[in-house]
Amino acid sequence: MNNENECHSNYEKLKCIWMASQVIEYKLCDNKFDCENCMFDKVMRNLMNKQETPFKEVASVVDVVSGKLNSIKYDDKIIYLKNNLVAKEICSNTFYLGINPILNCFLDTVSSITIDDGIRSISTGQQIIQISGIWGTVSLSSPVKILIHDKVSNTNDNPLMTQWHAIIGIENRELLRGRLSREEWDNMHLRALSIIEEIKSEVPKVGDTMMDGGNQIKFLHQLVGTKKYIIILNTLNGQ
Repeated sequence: MNNENECHSNYEKLKCIWMASQVIEYKLCDNKFDCENCMFDKVMRNLMNKQETPFKEVASVVDVVSGKLNSIKYDDKIIYLKNNLVAKEICSNTFYLGINPILNCFLDTVSSITIDDGIRSISTGQQIIQISGIWGTVSLSSPVKILIHDKVSNTNDNPLMTQWHAIIGIENRELLRGRLSREEWDNMHLRALSIIEEIKSEVPKVGDTMMDGGNQIKFLHQLVGTKKYIIILNTLNGQ
């Protein structure tokens, strides 16, 4: 009986760490547990890393957007307009025009942000900004009547690095009509957070097509697909 117990004890001591952790069914150590210099251990760790990497990439893409959204706070110095536009006063009735930081959190691989400065007067509901990327295009329309005084030149490789894209004129009554209240901004922020949390909860599902190792997931549009990505951007834009 003692011999059986001793034999079993010796057998347990010989188990490879990969067998002991139940990753593999059977493997006894033949390298005196010198894992750092064990070829089998190196192969197993490489295999495990390859399996984990796609999921880590998916998680990191979502977490980056989520982190950006959670870091955004309402800024009293900025005028939040409807349709994902923001403005900052330069002087009376004259403002810088930009894109709402909430929408910016979702934007990736943007190749251009276009404002047609050939059209000086923009009517309510008319396109004022077009955002383009390898995923397609989305447009932001003006919530009020706006005059475009000038474009703010952008020489950056990344158009999103520029906070302001045009200098515009808005009459006070138009500004009040197109302005978001603090409550409306809070609701928009919560909606954006709920969208990214929903994506996070579906990560294994939406990422299935990216798990074959053929594509590395770096951006949100890769994770959810271009069609759904544009739908998300338009949803944030209230469309």
